[in-house]
Amino acid sequence: MNRALMLVSARADSRLREEVRDRLRPCPEYLRLERDHGVELLDWSVLAHPSSVRHRTARVSVMQAAAGFRRLRDFDVVFSDCEPIGVPLALGMRALGRRIPHLMLAHHLTTPAKRPFLHLLRGRHGVGRVLVHSKQQLDAGVRLGIPSERMHLIPYFADTEFWSPGGRREERLVVSAGADHRDYTTLAAACDGLDVEVFIAQGSTHNARARQQAPTRWPANIRSAFADYQSLRDWYARAAVVVVPLIPNDFQAGVTTVLEAMAMGKAVVVSATTAQRDIVADGETGVCVAPGNPRALRLTLARLLDDEEERKRLGGNARRAAEAHFSLDAYTKRLADHLSEVAATG
Repeated sequence: MNRALMLVSARADSRLREEVRDRLRPCPEYLRLERDHGVELLDWSVLAHPSSVRHRTARVSVMQAAAGFRRLRDFDVVFSDCEPIGVPLALGMRALGRRIPHLMLAHHLTTPAKRPFLHLLRGRHGVGRVLVHSKQQLDAGVRLGIPSERMHLIPYFADTEFWSPGGRREERLVVSAGADHRDYTTLAAACDGLDVEVFIAQGSTHNARARQQAPTRWPANIRSAFADYQSLRDWYARAAVVVVPLIPNDFQAGVTTVLEAMAMGKAVVVSATTAQRDIVADGETGVCVAPGNPRALRLTLARLLDDEEERKRLGGNARRAAEAHFSLDAYTKRLADHLSEVAATG
């Protein structure tokens, strides 16, 4: 078995492990890779002054890449879970002539700040394989000069055991969640005066400066608050519809919420960005509406709220798709296969 090291942009400490064990939160992919595939983790909890690390920053990512670099001789392959870690690690490997197979997950290759470093991904020395979550980012990577044979698509996941349909009766309730690239201005306009309660669980654990649009005045039927994992699961269970309104973008913003709701067996309405079409089959596992179109969103929500059978059909299809294609086990098996292939080919 190959000795694999994963650089994790999170804190995999005892508290998180206990919460996962007690089913207080979904299991992240890195803990399943550790448990089922023997991958060793290097996370924030092993950095100097780990209690001060609360978010991924450039400084934290460089510290983590440096810590990983110092341990490369003990492993056959290394996996960076994001560009802010993978690029500094590749720079160090290239500058100091350290050769080890390197797999990197890239979330958003086309941001302007990353373009000066893309040359690191064109040659095999530094990063041997790049994984992305959407066909749009796959095509973008090739256009930017990364060899197509080293670009691979890996669909994202939801913990379908944690996010699973419950026995709770649905209410006339629309739920949304998340912050990054959310278009709550359009959602507010669509729901203003609609006979429905709307709850928004805001926040993004991945990007403290997440871009979003919000109205200057919220309709009376919309409220927003923080929700932990258990509370969010309860909100999903109560919802008749889960909606993910998005600002047009070229990566998979919103995918976590979409897959959580699909796993819960919910009727999902999502803005028809190119990346979301990789996940949602329009009219089968959810409904796609034009971004920034409050009238289209309002009509779709009103139709679904009044059609319980259609909601059940969409939700059942969504749950089956999540179990078949987007489960945690399927995702970590794909990651483990990529690690084995990269280790074998260099």
